Amino acid sequence: MLDAISIAQTEYLLKKSEASRKELGQYFTGSAIAKFMASLVIHSSSQEEIKILDAGGGFGILAIAASLKCLEIGIKKIHVVIYEIDVELLAHLERNLKEVKTVFAEDQASFNYEIFAQDFVLTRPDLFDNHFDLAIINPPYFKYNSKNSPYADVTSDLFKGNPNIYASFMGVASASLKPNGQMIAIVPRSFTNGLYFKGFRHYLNKNLNLNRLHIFHSRNQLFKELAVLQENIICSYIKAPQKEQVHVSASEGYDDFDHLNFECYSSKMIIDQSNDQEIIRIPEDREDAKVIEFIENFESSFEENQYFISTGPVVEHRTQEYIGYEELIPTVPLWRMHNIKCLQAIWTGGHKKDEYFKLKEGSEKHLTPNKSYFLLKRFSSKDEKRRLVGGVYIPNDNSPYLALENHVNYVGHKVYNLSKTEVFGLAVFFNSTLLDRYFRCISGNTQVNATEIRLIKMPSRRLIEQLGDSFLELNQLNPSQENIDKIISDILKA
Repeated sequence: MLDAISIAQTEYLLKKSEASRKELGQYFTGSAIAKFMASLVIHSSSQEEIKILDAGGGFGILAIAASLKCLEIGIKKIHVVIYEIDVELLAHLERNLKEVKTVFAEDQASFNYEIFAQDFVLTRPDLFDNHFDLAIINPPYFKYNSKNSPYADVTSDLFKGNPNIYASFMGVASASLKPNGQMIAIVPRSFTNGLYFKGFRHYLNKNLNLNRLHIFHSRNQLFKELAVLQENIICSYIKAPQKEQVHVSASEGYDDFDHLNFECYSSKMIIDQSNDQEIIRIPEDREDAKVIEFIENFESSFEENQYFISTGPVVEHRTQEYIGYEELIPTVPLWRMHNIKCLQAIWTGGHKKDEYFKLKEGSEKHLTPNKSYFLLKRFSSKDEKRRLVGGVYIPNDNSPYLALENHVNYVGHKVYNLSKTEVFGLAVFFNSTLLDRYFRCISGNTQVNATEIRLIKMPSRRLIEQLGDSFLELNQLNPSQENIDKIISDILKA
């Protein structure tokens, strides 16, 4: 049944226009995913009846998979409530649920359902019905305008901020649960870190017990028919205080759940309670866990070392009048992401994207003091091997200004100018496999956010300078990754 539903919903979705899919944030769940999510149901067969919520039902595949799983474990009476705003598919949904009702009847079991053609978040069913045993959801994904969207502040009684519609779905769904009720969701990983989701994470960590996480090694397998490269996870929460352990599993893609890498970690490792960001860290394996422990035991931190990180102030679409190729008036090079390499910052004027920033009236507010900095790319491509790529910038002229485009982060010291050894030490640390692996555990984004960098534990400045000294002793312009990692191993005993 689930395989047939999966085929039908894919055919339906591919017939819809891209604009319509985008408006609804609509991505259906395949049968393999639905079966796996249903396998996470932990309710006992001793329950006489279970009430299931599917907050964005589509063709009903998740609610149906969960219901069939409950029947399998001996729960004979099930009531399903489904919300779905795409009226074009309601007939498909009704037909699928009627078929399930027949299956249950053949097994002398009871299956009842209600379909609400209403917006789940705007309806806020949690305010009048918070007695669900299970919520199983694949919510829509889209950002909305916090000033004029009907979704703005609808969930402000639950958590602060308006990060994304899927967070609103998760918030309302979890609030609809009875005590010890379970929420199973497949959602983007982006809620686990980042400033925008800070209030949402605080709500989850305060009210729910994260008991299971599942991640996918491959980005391009999950919704491959729609070319979706979002990094998704499956999470299971229980409406109860956080317990001491979290189970984490991983698979390559969406259809190999029989070959899982499965580990159990302390909740303190997964949920970082050492600061107000409360980042949720996800190690892919035991080696990742060792990396987290190693980094977290460093004696200092980015902020304790008094480093700062800022985004380049040149926003190109606002500063076109200053950007160009002419050198008839005073200019400085405009540094973009393509100029940043591993340990190097290179601007020759010979690259097709190399341009100048003109020093004329009003330009000063877009410029940065011309000092030594560690320059860090703000973005990596989705398939790039590394998340953290940064190079050393050391002034080679007497200009008081430096032009940095806003896809480049720059790191300096709040009090002192960075010495050559210290800036190279920062470059070695940030370009190491050790830190890149750690960063992947704390962030599923291709964007390198300053918020996460500021929270990173680090060696002392003395050790950072030793890293720089060791690198400069190599006297190599293009060191291999092995050379960088050997310096990290020798100095930091990694």
